[in-house]
Amino acid sequence: MSNEVDSAEMKVIFSTKADVRKAVLITFIAFLFCGFQAAIYGMTTVPVSEFFGKTPERIVFFDSFGMWGQILAMATGGFVISKIKGKNTLLLAGFMMLIASSLIALFPVIPIYMSMSFICNMAVGFVLVACYYMTMGTVRRKGESEGKLAILNVFFSAGFMISPIVNGFVIAATSWRTVFGMIAAMFIIFVAILLFMNISELADKEIRDRKTEKEAAKEKESFMSLPLILTAIAFFLFVYVEQIMNNLNQPRMQVDLGFSIKLVGAMVTTYALSQMFGRLVFGKFLLPRVKAYKYIIISSLLFGAFILVFVNLRSLYAVIPFMVLLGLANSCIYPSIVGYGLDQIGHASPKATSFIITCGSIGIPIGTGMSGLIGEHFGRANAMMVGPVLLVVVVLLIATVRRMAVKKQAGQ
Repeated sequence: MSNEVDSAEMKVIFSTKADVRKAVLITFIAFLFCGFQAAIYGMTTVPVSEFFGKTPERIVFFDSFGMWGQILAMATGGFVISKIKGKNTLLLAGFMMLIASSLIALFPVIPIYMSMSFICNMAVGFVLVACYYMTMGTVRRKGESEGKLAILNVFFSAGFMISPIVNGFVIAATSWRTVFGMIAAMFIIFVAILLFMNISELADKEIRDRKTEKEAAKEKESFMSLPLILTAIAFFLFVYVEQIMNNLNQPRMQVDLGFSIKLVGAMVTTYALSQMFGRLVFGKFLLPRVKAYKYIIISSLLFGAFILVFVNLRSLYAVIPFMVLLGLANSCIYPSIVGYGLDQIGHASPKATSFIITCGSIGIPIGTGMSGLIGEHFGRANAMMVGPVLLVVVVLLIATVRRMAVKKQAGQ
């Protein structure tokens, strides 16, 4: 990477160590709560479908509309942050989440469920953009950002891990509406924390004014390239596959295999725990020692193979180890694809970062919606079988990008 990248990574938006500590704490809490919220839709799919008299696949399809809210928020999040700063963007997201979740719990009708799910997903999108922005704004030394971002994602995984088993017991004891009421209560706490913490944060204009002419010229350069586009497509396809696991995994175990809601929650928690463990261990000890493209290719092939086997399992004792293997296999593919794509342009670029993450995020509603439609018309097993096929395409795309990089280097 160039010296410009190192210089850009050292730009900070917080002036004091106290502000940095507060910002890190806020982002960790935000990711923990959002991770918890992100896992509720899979757990509520079956009870919501029973409440509204729809099939689980139809509810998954409905949920896909709401997920476009996350895309909208990620597309506009940079503009919002530049106007009201990162912390206030999180505050906005907190209010959106608690109001929308409250309305779903209090007025359970399909139009409100769909529209408020859209608002909830907008809140998640704003949280993601603001947290990445604020975390990068705490970086003061070269090499510090990767570790902080890795830990940030671990907190999301922790929330995602805790959510299924907690919500399994909550749904069994009360109803799915209680889950949304609980989310509203969590974000009341989140808003209170944000209002309590006073942070001095530089505005976007102040940061731009501090940049040198060379840095400003670098930002004006075109970031788009064929390798970045191919990697972004691979990222989109991988996120699609993740939605297959997030949305069809629970209905398959509960409806097809006959597991209780509590047992399904425990299985999904096992999957998330393995994913979090993989991010901690592989991110610290494995990824620094292997080439990113090799890790992506091998992990994608393993993930696809494990899905193929999982679709044909019937026994609980066979499902348990494959929940672990599936979580470990896909644990670090997400950040690896993003990092590998951004490496292709050779310098730090906010526009490139926004482009590739937005491409991946589009895979959330499309993956959710297509999984629901395919599952409804051709069966859940066939909908899940799409995953291994797409992962093979991911491998081919990453291998193509690697060959292009080698040819480019040889021609220089």
